[in-house]
Amino acid sequence: MAKKTEQMEKEFQDLKEMVGRLSKSNETGVEEGSGLSSVIVKYLFEEREKTNKTLRAISERLRKLEEDLSTMDESEPQEMEFAPEMPSKKQIPLSRLDAQILTIAQQKELVCADDIKTDMNYKGRNAACARLNRLYRAGLLDRFQLGHKVYFKYDAGKTTNTLIISPPQ
Repeated sequence: MAKKTEQMEKEFQDLKEMVGRLSKSNETGVEEGSGLSSVIVKYLFEEREKTNKTLRAISERLRKLEEDLSTMDESEPQEMEFAPEMPSKKQIPLSRLDAQILTIAQQKELVCADDIKTDMNYKGRNAACARLNRLYRAGLLDRFQLGHKVYFKYDAGKTTNTLIISPPQ
């Protein structure tokens, strides 16, 4: 790497000198510049050949890699493409009260803490809010805020891979 940078610096210095001589020859009017411009054209031609050689080597390596990949694809046994990967079932243990709240949410379209309070005979809304929020965090309910109230909705699609475990009543 260091050799290449030294070589490039040397070539750059040579070009600077050539350009300097070319500009001096233009000032003096001597026809020395024609030989110098041919040297510059020759240098540019050689650089272009080096670039083309590098590009050919890169394209050859890419072609070989593509061939290797195609042979690997053919040699490997094909798996069934139509068999979807079954996600693992998630188990969520629920208390008897949470299971009842989930049943109420399944039966009604939208439920709020006030609905759960009246259906479960709670004295205040705090317990109903806490249980609904716990079921939301478990991924069993969706939460919507409509005005000042927060409503919860049971979404069966979210629980297709969930096994809900609750004690017998």
